[in-house]
Amino acid sequence: MNDVLLDALRTRITAVFPAQIRASVEPLTDEQLWWRPNEQSNSIGNIVLHLAGSLNHFLNRNIGGIEYERDRAAEFAERRTIPKAELLTIFDDMVAKAERTFAALTPERLGDPSPEPKMHAIVLQDLVNVLAHLSNHAGQIVWIAKMLRGDAVDEIWMKTHREQGAWRKSV
Repeated sequence: MNDVLLDALRTRITAVFPAQIRASVEPLTDEQLWWRPNEQSNSIGNIVLHLAGSLNHFLNRNIGGIEYERDRAAEFAERRTIPKAELLTIFDDMVAKAERTFAALTPERLGDPSPEPKMHAIVLQDLVNVLAHLSNHAGQIVWIAKMLRGDAVDEIWMKTHREQGAWRKSV
């Protein structure tokens, strides 16, 4: 059963939610990616940088052993208009590392002690937290993109689940 659980986590963390984020980002202009309703809010660009930093730290470094030095404050402080292609390269690099992390992760490791013991007891809890965090921010990105572009991201939830085989793999 742990192999089914690990496959479900892997599919959603490395395929489904990244596909939703890419599908939301692709129709937007560089200016739209960095739009914010007010200075206290985050742009899609900031959220993408934050996800790349967070997953590189908590998943790829802590669980995958991949070297990474995080600057969380910089993820939110960025105000330059980083071009979409460059932003997606940063995001896709994180996803590629997440795929490597999951490729080396066995069901037996799910019960290992968490590398963040102040937050969680075991690795499985770390992975559930990574999934919840990614899901939350993917939803924000989709919502902002829909607000900016209307039907340009129509039915994204259903399309990306089907395209990534999320239902088939986990059942």
